[in-house]
Amino acid sequence: MPALTLFVGSLPASASNERLEEIFSEIGPVKQCFVVRDKGTEKCRGFGYVTFSMEEDAQRAMKDVKEFDGKKLSISVAKKKIKDKRKTAPKEPAPAPVPAPKQNEEKTKGIRKTHLKARLIIRNLSFK
Repeated sequence: MPALTLFVGSLPASASNERLEEIFSEIGPVKQCFVVRDKGTEKCRGFGYVTFSMEEDAQRAMKDVKEFDGKKLSISVAKKKIKDKRKTAPKEPAPAPVPAPKQNEEKTKGIRKTHLKARLIIRNLSFK
């Protein structure tokens, strides 16, 4: 059975990793457990995550665990973290390969000739 992570909300400001693990380990073996804290103050932000080794234990914890030191908890299945936005975005067709630029096109600065319409330039003509 795969592990399942629970989002635990409505934690009191005094919540600790040890106490959270103590409460949830009564249900079953806890793989990982932590309280999310502010960086500067190290004060609990009011939520944490608990990962159970077995999915059945996580389901049972959602039903059985109701409070943390007298405060009512809200427990739900945690959403998966998106690691790379390119992996989740729908795949677009690859752009058509651009032909290699000719020698005179390489000399032009800033303008890509491959994206412009073809035109002919004739220079050094007399005004007549």
